[in-house]
Amino acid sequence: MNGNENISFDMLNVFIKVSETKSINQSSKVLLLTQPAISKKIHQLEAYVGQQLFTRSSQGMALTSNGHIFYIFATQMLAELTKTIDEINNKNFSFNDINMGVLDSISSFLFPNFFVNKVYELKNLEVTNKVFDLIKPFNEGKLDAIIIDSSFSENIIGTYVQNNLFEEPYYIVYSKSNTKMPTLIKDSIAKAIDLQKFKLVLLPMYCPIHQQVVKVFNRLNVALPEIFENDYSELTISLVKNSDFITVLPESIAINKITQDMNGLGMKRLEIAFDRSVSVFGRSKNIVNEIEKELA
Repeated sequence: MNGNENISFDMLNVFIKVSETKSINQSSKVLLLTQPAISKKIHQLEAYVGQQLFTRSSQGMALTSNGHIFYIFATQMLAELTKTIDEINNKNFSFNDINMGVLDSISSFLFPNFFVNKVYELKNLEVTNKVFDLIKPFNEGKLDAIIIDSSFSENIIGTYVQNNLFEEPYYIVYSKSNTKMPTLIKDSIAKAIDLQKFKLVLLPMYCPIHQQVVKVFNRLNVALPEIFENDYSELTISLVKNSDFITVLPESIAINKITQDMNGLGMKRLEIAFDRSVSVFGRSKNIVNEIEKELA
């Protein structure tokens, strides 16, 4: 151990993520850290260990033989940390001790009774429609648990427990007077390629719905339709109702909007690639189990 730096779990998290993605650039997107910050942590870790852990090339980051040995150590250490945290939390734990974060759409449309009844029992509750305003404090240890879309698990670092809570399909929501809709309505399921014919109106990229739409189009290798961004959900519905814009919403939100104006708005299910999964992420199994028990 030749370096002057002390090893930290943050360094281990970065090391593991770079090992698994084989890319500093990709790890930067996942960890919400700059590439120079990630490179610095890797250099600090290598200095501490006194061995080169990666070979760097145009193809990315590959573990050295020593790197493979250290990867086993790092993953085992974090697994032991999770076990220890669980044991500690199981001794003196109360639901009232939890600092929780949740997406606004989840608290409002999926579990409204829970948050109405439990809001004053939690130690702290953060509600936002910006998913990374929950992931960042969770990664920093400021939140004990967050309820968000499962697809963002790749952005969470450190030891955590994830339990799936809910799954639902996505729908397009459109005006019944939209002149472009008849060709799409005849099919039972709308496909990503069908949406290229339309203009979408969505909340900005901080919104998990917007990010899910982009992820699916990229995964299916289908070009994105034209997207108009705005910051207000009610404006989105107004634009849809009074123009040829359409929007994409999870079933729970889509039904809520449609039932408010059944004469003016319609909805159509999107292909399964868009389906939404919601999970609770916690720093220990005990925290996650307690939240699930209260949600039931």
